[in-house]
Amino acid sequence: MRLLRSYLAAIVLFAGLLAVAVAAPATAANRSTSAGEEATPPQIQQLLTLLADPKVEAWLKKQNEAKSAASTRDSAEASISHALDTRLAAIREHIVGLARTVPDLPNQFERGRARVTADLGEHGRGEILLLLAIFVGLGTGVEWLFRKATQRARAHLDALPSETVKERLHIVALRFAFAVGLVVAFALGSIGPFLALDWPPLLREGLFGLLVAFLVVRIANVVGRFLLAPYHERFRIIPMDTAAARFWRRRLGWFVGWFAFGWVIVGFGVPLGYTLEARQLVAYALGLVLVAIALNAVWRRPAAIHADGEVPSPVAHRFGRGTANTALSVGIVLLWVFWVIHAMASFWLVLVVMALPLAISIARRAVDNLLCPPGSPQAAEGPPSVLAVCIERGIRALLIIGAIAVLAWGWGIDLAHFHDQETWIGRLADGVLSAVVILLVADVLWHAIKAAIDRKLAETAELGQPNTDEGRGCAPCFPFSAMCCSSSSSYLQR
Repeated sequence: MRLLRSYLAAIVLFAGLLAVAVAAPATAANRSTSAGEEATPPQIQQLLTLLADPKVEAWLKKQNEAKSAASTRDSAEASISHALDTRLAAIREHIVGLARTVPDLPNQFERGRARVTADLGEHGRGEILLLLAIFVGLGTGVEWLFRKATQRARAHLDALPSETVKERLHIVALRFAFAVGLVVAFALGSIGPFLALDWPPLLREGLFGLLVAFLVVRIANVVGRFLLAPYHERFRIIPMDTAAARFWRRRLGWFVGWFAFGWVIVGFGVPLGYTLEARQLVAYALGLVLVAIALNAVWRRPAAIHADGEVPSPVAHRFGRGTANTALSVGIVLLWVFWVIHAMASFWLVLVVMALPLAISIARRAVDNLLCPPGSPQAAEGPPSVLAVCIERGIRALLIIGAIAVLAWGWGIDLAHFHDQETWIGRLADGVLSAVVILLVADVLWHAIKAAIDRKLAETAELGQPNTDEGRGCAPCFPFSAMCCSSSSSYLQR
C-alpha cells in the first residue's frame, strides 16, 4: 500500500503539470497568469480515472522495478570495481615504498649500529654475544642436571611394555611430562637468571629476544623428539621409518629456528630506528630462506614406506610424487608472494588449503598408531575401536573449526558479531556456522555408531570360527547373513 501511494503521488504531480501546460493560452501574459492556477476538479477526476486503470498501474510498477534493478546493479559494479582499484592502489603504493627504501638501507643500518655503540659502548655487540652464550650455557646446564636427576626414571621408561593401548598411552604421558620438564629446566636456567638482573633498556630488549628465540628452538627440538622419536622407534607417535623421522626433525628445527631468530631481528629494528619499510625488506629477505628450507623439505623428503594395506595419499596416488611436489612448491612460493604484496586474505586461504589436509592426515595416522598396538594383527585388520574413531573424528572436527577460525581472523571477520546481528547477512552467516558445527558433531556420532556395529559384527563372526561353520556366525541374522558377514570384514572408509 505504501508503494501504491507513492505511485499515486508521483502520477498526480505529473498529471497536474501536464494539465497546466495543456490548458495554458498561447500568449505569454496568459501563460504567466495560468501558471499559478490550481487544477480544476474535472482534471483531478480524469487523473483518478487513469490511476484506476490496471494497465497504467502495471506499467508504472514495471518502470519503477527496472529503475531500481539498474540502480542496484550499477552500485554493486561500482563497489566491486572500487574495492579492486583500492586494493591494487594499496599494493602499488606498498611496492613503491619498498623500492624507495632500498637505497636508504645502508644509511639505516649505519644509524642502528651507531645507536648500539652509543648505548652499549664500542664492544657492545661482543658483550651481547658473550652474555648470550653464558645464559644459554646456564640453561643447558640446568637441563643436563634435570636429565641426570631423571636418569633412573627414563631407564624405567625404556623398559616399559607397549603391547596394549593402555601401556602405550601411559608411555606417551610419561614422555610428555619429561619433555615439559626439559623445556622448563632450560627456561629456568637461561631466562630466569636474566630476568633477575637489571639491564640497560637496549641490551635488555635484544638479549631477552635472543634468549626467547633459543627457547623456541629448544621447544621445537623437544616436540620433534616427542612426536617422531628419531632414535627410539617404539616410542614414535607419528608412524614413519627412522630415516624419515630424522629428516623431518632436522627440517622442523631449521625452519622454527630461522623463523624465531628472524622474528627477533626484525622486531629489534624498532628500537634501532629502522623505518617500517626497512623492517619489511629485512623480513622478506629472511623469508626467502624459509622458502628455501620448505622447498628442500618437499623435494628431498624420503619416500614413504607404506605398511601392508596402507595406501599413499590421494594426491600422490593419483598424480604421482613429482606432481604433488610441484603443487606444494607452487603453494609455498605463492605464500611468500602474497605475504610480500600484502594480499593476506589470499595468504591465509592458501595456507589453510595446504595445511589442513596434512594436519588431518597426520592426526589420523598418529591415532591409528597409538590405539592399534603392535603385535595384534587381528586388531589391525579388523574394524577400529569406538575410542579410536571418536578421537580421530573429534580431532578432525577441531582442526576444521580451527581452520575456519583462522580464515575468519585472517579475513577480518568477527564470527561472534554475526550472532548478534539482525540483518539477513548476519542470520545467514550464523546459520551456516551452526550447520557446520552440527554436521561435524553428527559425523563423529555416525562414525562412532558405525564402528560399534562393525566391531560387534566382527566379534560375532569370530565366535563361529572355532567350529569351522561360517553359517553359524551368520545364522542369528538370517536372512541378512550375507550382509552381516560382508560388513564384519570392512568398515566405513574415512
